[in-house]
Amino acid sequence: MKKIYLLLLTTILSAVSFAQTVSVFNGAGYYDDFVVGNSRYFVSESIYTDAELGAGNFITAGSAIQRINFFLVLQGTNTTVNNYGVYMKNVTAATTQFTNGAYTTAGYTLVYTGAFTASPLGTPGIILTTPFIRTAGTNLQVLIVRADNALHPNYGWEATLGNSADDLANSSRSYSGIVAPVSGTTSLTATPIRPAMQFVHTFAVDASVDFIDVPNISCYTTPQTVSVFVVNAGTTTIAAGAASTTLKIRGANTFTGTLTNPAAIPAGQFASINFTGINLNNLGDNFDTAYVTLAGDGTTYNDTLTTVSAAATTLSTFPQVEDVEGTLPVFAYVQTITLGQLWGLQVGNYTNTDQTSPLVARAPGTNSFIFDSYSGASSLGFASRLFSNCLNLSSVSSPVVSFWMSHDNIFPTDFDSLYVSVSNDKGITWTRLQGFRRPDPAATTPVWRLETVSLAGYAGQTIQVGFEGVSKYGNAILVDDITISGVLPVSLLNFDAQRNGRVNDISWRTSQEINTSRFIVERSTDGGRNYTPIGQVAAAGNSSTERNYTYMDAAPVKGFNYYRLRIVDLDNTFKYSIVRTVKNLNAADFSFAPNPVQQQMKIKLDADKSDKGFISITDMSGRQVYSSKINVQEGSNTIYVEAGKFAPGSYIIKVQLTNDKLIQRFNKL
Repeated sequence: MKKIYLLLLTTILSAVSFAQTVSVFNGAGYYDDFVVGNSRYFVSESIYTDAELGAGNFITAGSAIQRINFFLVLQGTNTTVNNYGVYMKNVTAATTQFTNGAYTTAGYTLVYTGAFTASPLGTPGIILTTPFIRTAGTNLQVLIVRADNALHPNYGWEATLGNSADDLANSSRSYSGIVAPVSGTTSLTATPIRPAMQFVHTFAVDASVDFIDVPNISCYTTPQTVSVFVVNAGTTTIAAGAASTTLKIRGANTFTGTLTNPAAIPAGQFASINFTGINLNNLGDNFDTAYVTLAGDGTTYNDTLTTVSAAATTLSTFPQVEDVEGTLPVFAYVQTITLGQLWGLQVGNYTNTDQTSPLVARAPGTNSFIFDSYSGASSLGFASRLFSNCLNLSSVSSPVVSFWMSHDNIFPTDFDSLYVSVSNDKGITWTRLQGFRRPDPAATTPVWRLETVSLAGYAGQTIQVGFEGVSKYGNAILVDDITISGVLPVSLLNFDAQRNGRVNDISWRTSQEINTSRFIVERSTDGGRNYTPIGQVAAAGNSSTERNYTYMDAAPVKGFNYYRLRIVDLDNTFKYSIVRTVKNLNAADFSFAPNPVQQQMKIKLDADKSDKGFISITDMSGRQVYSSKINVQEGSNTIYVEAGKFAPGSYIIKVQLTNDKLIQRFNKL
């Protein structure tokens, strides 16, 4: 099962009460391991206030707490947890938080000891062997002790921050370690994060709808299956065929059906009720409602569940452009991969709280997609995917996806990542094609950069394209102006721009041209946000041989000049080339090749005057691996560096002159 959300779906901290069932949960992105822990032994102690539990709940023998449930969002391995003990006690209303210190079982009531099954996703729980009665007006303290000397890795449980008394109260404390805990001795560390928990007065007969599992957001032409997970929340077995489950779908697609459980459902277990043959072909939102009926059911609060799902559309004409300014016709969905969802819409510029230079919105629009891996609580390890509607590439011979990416530079070593991925099986599996990080760790100002990824391996197929953001809690990533298109009207073998004294030479070479009218040279002087035509060159029209073209920019501006080609067909349709940048600062400039390098690196240094300086190369830890003095002549200089002895990896090359310092990054194979 997967959690899939429509874009910008959020939830907030809340406590929900239905009759004698109370859920204290937080769906805003807090996940932790305060249910089973991440080492061989685990202890946690948490406080739940009278206001959160409800003043009149669980205070008589007829309404005692009989079951507790947890909220599982990421299932790990080793799901059977043995030697799991749960203790409860009433504490004064003034007791709302913990300090560091040893725990003790004194004063607690042992309400359960035994095995705990940490599955399935949803609300796995425990039926208490000793029901617990609250005292009116008091808070509830829950102690969990796991002493099975085993590992239960990779779990994600919803957690709450603070409590109703204080959002930042240390409402919990815990221990996770390799030494068996001892009451009165083992010290716990206080924290504001406690496990989200559901407190239930169980009934002998009680069926609950726990989850509706719908197909991934994609395009469907064949009937699909929707599964409803029915949980036996009572204390007696539900006989085969005794519980009737009805599924109703309204909205873009419609369906109504009723099924009974094919086999008996023991207390605390679940059954998957599978509805087949459902048409989900129509684009739009679906409102899915499931409810279960069972003779003698003692409570109805948990009998019904409604969720929202969606069906994607299929796009068959190209280019398809997502400018993020309107209704999101191409990229409309996000999906959690691990821990939490960080994609959203950014309006205008974005600046981290401790960053001076903003990520500037791309003109002429104001909106962009943002993978916000920095704002708020730590998002280390969070991964989520922004993904598209279906793309039918049957009419596109050499499809590509191009997009503009901007990445801030707040931490020089924390590289959050962006991966372009593709699914050709309706979102069931995704294949990463290429990964991106910030283009220049030495840069001080975020910039937009055009990236292009080939989809040629999926020509003729129907696919979905995704952007996977992976957080290291370091740098936000913006994506804008995403284009899915076919091959350029010409096959460019190269496109280059070089400074030549006071002018810039632009050159390109084609291997073939099909119905090509002209090449328009465009220049940007504001970081690649806005481009202006500065000249054009007639194309051959149709050609299957190599052709060379040149254009001279006689008046480049001081600073950075960005160049691209607008390649125009005879019918006036057009596409853009990649972008090349030339620095015109009346100072030195340099380039080098190849990158990555295996043996010898050729450095070309263009200088406006004779000078002396040195070249140094350092690895990413700052250790210098090469240095050499240089004498620079006015004009073009060529320098060779033997790089064969360098270990494989990334390096920084620095050219230091009297009044100029040039820094770039390269890779050694």
